[in-house]
Amino acid sequence: MCVPFLAATAAASSPSKILETARITAELRASLTADYTVEVLVTPHDGDAWSRLSKRMTGDGAKWRLLAEQNESDKLTSNTEVRVPLPLLRPELQRQVIQSLFPYDMPTDGGWKHVVFGASGIEGESLWTIAEWFTGAGANYAAIRKANPSQGLSTRKGDVILIPKSLLAAAFGGEAEGLNASKTAEVRKSEDDPIERPSTDANVAALAGETVAAGQPSLTYERNAAEPYAVYRLQKGEALYSSVAIRFTGRVYSRDLGDVVDRIVQFNDIDDVSRLRVGYPVKIPMSLLLAEYLPPDDPARLAQETSKLESAKLARRARAAGLAGVRVILDAGHGGRDAGTAQDLVWESNYVYDVMCRLKRILEKRSSAVVVTTTRSARMGYEIPNHDMLEPRTDHVVLTSPKYDLEDPAVGVNLRWYLANSIFRRAMKRHVSKEKVVFLSIHADSLHPLLRGAMAYIPAERFVTGSYRKTERVYLARAEVREHPIVRHSEEESLAAEGLSRDLAESIISAIEAKGLKVHPFHPVRDSVMRDGREWVPAIIRYNLVPTRILLEVCNLGNDEDRALMMTRRYRQKVAEAIYHGLVNFYADRDERPSPSVSTAAR
Repeated sequence: MCVPFLAATAAASSPSKILETARITAELRASLTADYTVEVLVTPHDGDAWSRLSKRMTGDGAKWRLLAEQNESDKLTSNTEVRVPLPLLRPELQRQVIQSLFPYDMPTDGGWKHVVFGASGIEGESLWTIAEWFTGAGANYAAIRKANPSQGLSTRKGDVILIPKSLLAAAFGGEAEGLNASKTAEVRKSEDDPIERPSTDANVAALAGETVAAGQPSLTYERNAAEPYAVYRLQKGEALYSSVAIRFTGRVYSRDLGDVVDRIVQFNDIDDVSRLRVGYPVKIPMSLLLAEYLPPDDPARLAQETSKLESAKLARRARAAGLAGVRVILDAGHGGRDAGTAQDLVWESNYVYDVMCRLKRILEKRSSAVVVTTTRSARMGYEIPNHDMLEPRTDHVVLTSPKYDLEDPAVGVNLRWYLANSIFRRAMKRHVSKEKVVFLSIHADSLHPLLRGAMAYIPAERFVTGSYRKTERVYLARAEVREHPIVRHSEEESLAAEGLSRDLAESIISAIEAKGLKVHPFHPVRDSVMRDGREWVPAIIRYNLVPTRILLEVCNLGNDEDRALMMTRRYRQKVAEAIYHGLVNFYADRDERPSPSVSTAAR
């Protein structure tokens, strides 16, 4: 590391105008200042220690002294942000910071292409600064200038600078990077030493769902403890992250998962998670458990099981061979100025829009379904590019009357469900069966980087029943809002929607698996989102009147393999094909419909 750079970064304590800012994770944000300094600030967790924060941010807990010195503090509080010099960040976080601040940057065969930010009318970031960011040493500016012979020493907004691959730091492809490149530790076990040490690869496989023991996991319960807990005994090849934290608590986002693992480690007084023996009794506080893993007589579990049974009884699925008479409302998540998840070259909004367009074309060519969309690219329409990588686009509009240029993400989401509700009401006026209308919102998630695969969210009745309306001018300017500004869901309607939506989600997830594509290893169909200590149903399906509606996360863009696949048109086509088959199967005729099953925890 370049110590002078670290010192200079920390010393820049005087306020400086912010040119650009980006939220990288729930705890991490970055800014580009007027003097072209990248400032990275992290919010500590409650009860955080410098070593723990250093481990999360830099990958090395021993670097905590550097961070403490740079911040001239020996205490951490959750209401005071901590400055982390860019070169100290873990490679994947460095890359996320740069690509969030400079969304048009991208790797090329020859190295890394950087598009100069350059505030209007003034000189852009210097070659020295660019060399510091991408190579770790400002002195490499001369080699960068040599690789860009037409570039002067000064830069202007929009200049394209190539940083040769031979100079790049690991974060930008200069070296093998990530957990998948790590060498595995040996697994040792003998009669005198029953400890099993999972390798990095074993942990990766476990998180991908490849080494999880088959069958329903067995839990025992201790209710009389000061804090009641369940006990799970680790099986061979299982890891604390996957086999306990993800499976039993349902957490999938990096910060949430880290917090849960920290809590379990503290609760069990575990010194080294890599040295847990086979059969180790992991105690899990009951407050962390998903309802289905609570004791059989627990009120929360009984309520969930009752709701699931009632929703299944009310889910009267229609039949439609070849999707005859079916209306399919397609929605591609985010769009316009809202890129959604942005990882490396992949803007969620652009890639899920491509999946939506492919699905639209398949449905129109192979089925009798009527297909409508909530959004459209103003310039490209529904054209499907015949190449893998997609250029960033910001020209998506919501197809309300009048159209809405996607500028404000919240307004965009709310107008989509208002539009979907209007389409649904028009279908009802044309005497289309309400069970023959489907709403599908296509997204790509950003979860813990070792998780892979598709997940589907459905509207849980407990979050949906009630009424809702928007009254701001931007909404009332649209005909779809004025015609029916208030949305109401009765308990019976909400239960029926939960059941129908679960059936569709399971059909699509099964079709994705049958296509050989990855599916989330635990609970791929979920009735709510759990994040940052909250649980909710996304607005796009919460306030939607279409009884059969799901939000489908086709992959995890936070995972290197999923992201690489999403960048290929072959994969996007396979995803669209799988969704199509899931829809067809959902409406297919069957001699006998299997009775609904309720998942219960092992006794």
